[in-house]
Amino acid sequence: MAPKYVIGIDLGTTNSALAYAEAKPEADPLATPEVRMLGIPQVVNPGEVREENLLPSFLYLPGATDFPPGTLALPWDPQPEFVVGRLAQKRGAENAGRLVSSAKSWLSHAGVDRTSPILPFRAPEGVPRLSPVEASRRYLEHIQRAWDSKMPDAPFAEQQVLVTVPASFDAVAR
Repeated sequence: MAPKYVIGIDLGTTNSALAYAEAKPEADPLATPEVRMLGIPQVVNPGEVREENLLPSFLYLPGATDFPPGTLALPWDPQPEFVVGRLAQKRGAENAGRLVSSAKSWLSHAGVDRTSPILPFRAPEGVPRLSPVEASRRYLEHIQRAWDSKMPDAPFAEQQVLVTVPASFDAVAR
C-alpha cells in the first residue's frame, strides 16, 4: 500500500518535532504541498496532557515516589515507566540525576560507546541508565505513538518517514 503521508522528523538536541504532508505521487512536481505540524501530546504537569508542536528532547526516569499513580498517563499508555517532553524537562531541573538530556550530542561523541548505558550522566547509584541510542529511540517512539493515536487511519509504520541527520554525525552516529 502506498503511503498516505510523507513525515519529516527533526530529532533535535533540545526539541524534536514532526511535520507532514500528503503524499501525492500524481501531483504537479512544482506544486508546493501543504505542510502541517503535528501537535505532540505530552505530560506538561502531573495529570495534565497537552499537545505542543515541539517535544522537548528530555527523558526523566522517575523514582517510585516522584509522581502520584496515574499522573503520567498518555493517550496511548496509562502507566509509562518514564517521562518524555515538557514535564521531563521541568522535573529534571529539580532532579538532574534522573534526567537524560543532550542524547543527540552524545550520539555524535566519538569518544564514547553510544550503545552503552551512560545516561543520565553522573546519575547517582540506583538510577537506571540508558544509552544515547536508547534515549533517542524513546523520543522517536513517543513521536510515533503520538502520530498513531492521532492518525489511526494512517499508521506511522505505513508512511514515508524522513529523520534529519546532522552533517556533523559520523557514520556510526547516523
